Amino acid sequence: MDEHTLDPEERLRRAGHVILDGVVAAEADPDVLPGGPNPVELAFGHLLEIGAVELKMDEEGDELELDISPLMGGVMLVVRRLVAELAARDQVDPESVVMSVRAAIDQAAG
Repeated sequence: MDEHTLDPEERLRRAGHVILDGVVAAEADPDVLPGGPNPVELAFGHLLEIGAVELKMDEEGDELELDISPLMGGVMLVVRRLVAELAARDQVDPESVVMSVRAAIDQAAG
């Protein structure tokens, strides 16, 4: 099955899995395959295969359009699930988790 036969929900689901693959790949030991392919690039390369990222020519044919809506949908699936998991684990509402993550991002940024 190629990206042209995937229904939109399946494309989002697969994009979510690719995002998680990228997270795992980012944690991989670089010495496992020294000089080999970058595991993160390999993981995210699947986004093109499933049609989560598409480059198209617009109707008039004078501009390129980058469609990342399936990718963003997959990211939303992952983030929403992780927020729900953290909220359940810590017995707080999802908004508390989001506020905590925002504070951590702001602190990391400096």
